[in-house]
Amino acid sequence: MEKTTSHNDVEIAVIEKPLGVDRQSSQDRSTMPGVDSTDANLARVDDAIEAIGWGRYQWQLAITCGFGFLVDQMLLVTISLVTPQASMEFSPKYATLLPVSQYSGLLVGAVILGALADNFGRRAIWQLSIFGVSIVTLLAASSSNWAALNWWVASSSFFAGGNLAIDLAILVESIPRKWSFMVSGLACIWGLGNTLTGLIGEIQQAVDVLNHISAANRSAYGVTVNDFIPSMRSKRHTRTLKQNITRLGLLFHGSKRLRLMIGLGVMWTLIGIAYPLFIVFLPYYLAANGAAFGNTSNYITYRDFTVSSVVGIFGPVVSMYMVSTRLRSRISMAITAAACVAFSGAFTTVKSEAQNLAFSSMTGFWLNAVYAILYGYTPQALEVEHRGLGAGLLMAMGRLSSLTAPFIATFADVKTSAPIWVACGCYAVIGLSALILPVDTVMFSRKSG
Repeated sequence: MEKTTSHNDVEIAVIEKPLGVDRQSSQDRSTMPGVDSTDANLARVDDAIEAIGWGRYQWQLAITCGFGFLVDQMLLVTISLVTPQASMEFSPKYATLLPVSQYSGLLVGAVILGALADNFGRRAIWQLSIFGVSIVTLLAASSSNWAALNWWVASSSFFAGGNLAIDLAILVESIPRKWSFMVSGLACIWGLGNTLTGLIGEIQQAVDVLNHISAANRSAYGVTVNDFIPSMRSKRHTRTLKQNITRLGLLFHGSKRLRLMIGLGVMWTLIGIAYPLFIVFLPYYLAANGAAFGNTSNYITYRDFTVSSVVGIFGPVVSMYMVSTRLRSRISMAITAAACVAFSGAFTTVKSEAQNLAFSSMTGFWLNAVYAILYGYTPQALEVEHRGLGAGLLMAMGRLSSLTAPFIATFADVKTSAPIWVACGCYAVIGLSALILPVDTVMFSRKSG
């Protein structure tokens, strides 16, 4: 039984419906005032994906995107591991500010390469990002001074950010709502992305792709050109700045939309601070705690880091299960954020090597869990017509706020517990914000396609 509530002549999902505006049939949507042919056709694609269901194509796509997330996460963690050693070699004044270059590159790459993919096709830009990050990362590894290292780290992150934008866009647009919990599950490989979606290419190309997915899944569902509305726009048409500002305003139109965007905005801003503040600087915290116990071994520090990372893999797996039950996304985010508060607070009071490892591991576990849910919830909670713009805006807020984490870690001193307490406060607000979100995700059920 689907329950919706009406607001400003738009049905908003509250319980059973998972996402922003109620998904009317694409035929009805095409006649709605203010919805152009591209938006209506995008809705038709969304309907077709639902009808085709989950199958072989989505499994292959999930594995492909998963490898992309894996490589991007390795790049992020690599910077946190090489920074202490590189700082000893080059002796910079503020070694812990290297991640600023990384997050700057990720932000710019996600925006620019994501936008280029909308205009020139995803395959070409995706390949460019893959080869770009591979080549430039090799150059970063051969840096001869601190300035060069910062430049090449920013450049490699530029290409990595574009790869994330395209990977997540393709994945989110190609899976049925009922299987949306899989997006949270994939975050066991990588918990961050930026999506700029839209209906790309000509109508015939969209028809061919949908029929290919249907055939790969051995589904009898099919579409034709006649199922779409001919667009009056040229192939290379893009919206004007004024039109995009108008669309941006629609994201905040009405009390429920406003509440959703404010809640998500706060959560993405704070997770953008808390995630790198813990993950990127974890080797420093482990080393500082180890020194307090009289253990200054690099082996112990990186062993503990590795163990914490392995434990963190399973956080999103737990998230995937939680959001598929009656807990759904909002309560699951509140629970996982509360666990982050508890274990990160405990991490500041460790009195032994065993506690150092245990509390760091559990903090990483629950941090990945809450990030995975937010990561999967965001593109689903937005209306299909404005999903790309809204998700891109929110995730860009996360990228921007991530730039503050290195400064907090640097000037609050990573050898103390102050940065961890900042992250702890962020987790608490994230959990409370999750409870005010006006929409929730749908439970997994095998009864529907």
